[in-house]
Amino acid sequence: MFDIKMTINGKPMTEANIKNALDQAVFNAAIQGMKEKITNVITASEASQIKVDVKGNDIHNLKLNISGPENIVAKINKALA
Repeated sequence: MFDIKMTINGKPMTEANIKNALDQAVFNAAIQGMKEKITNVITASEASQIKVDVKGNDIHNLKLNISGPENIVAKINKALA
C-alpha cells in the first residue's frame, strides 16, 4: 500500500496537529477520497511503487505530486482528473 504525506506551510500534517474539527474533517475526507480513487485503478504491487505528496499553504489550497513509474502515475492522474 502507499502513504499520502501532506505538508502545509512546510510542516508535516497529521491528524494530531490539526487544530479544529472542520480542518480535521477536510483532511480526513481528502486523504480517504484520494486513497479510494487511487486504489480503484492500480494493483497492490503498483501501489508499493508510488509516493503521493500533498503540499500547500493551507488545507483548502493543496497541490498533489505523485511520483513513481510513468505508466502508474498516468493511470492515477487520469483517475483523479
